[in-house]
Amino acid sequence: MQYWCYEHMVLQLEDCVNVLKVLYPQFNFLFLFDHSCGHDREQENGLNEENMLKYYGGKQAYLRDSKINEEKGYLGPYEQILQPGNTQSVIFQPMDQGPFWMMPQE
Repeated sequence: MQYWCYEHMVLQLEDCVNVLKVLYPQFNFLFLFDHSCGHDREQENGLNEENMLKYYGGKQAYLRDSKINEEKGYLGPYEQILQPGNTQSVIFQPMDQGPFWMMPQE
């Protein structure tokens, strides 16, 4: 697990402890954490931000497509581009428009 994850977890715990001390000052609290290596158990072609490029082009790892099976659990509350039954690709395809900052000929 990366250092950022531990730091983030510590800050969240600190916030929780502060709230609990105000709401329930008469109690002592015990927090248990599971530091298992569950993050290491992922598909080789799974969605992982460490395998994604931040910029357009270049060599990148193959990431699998995701089929949108239904609206609930797949699509958020905002205006939808994808519909149930569509397949979402997390990399640009040859027929896609490129990033907004590039000219069409690029």
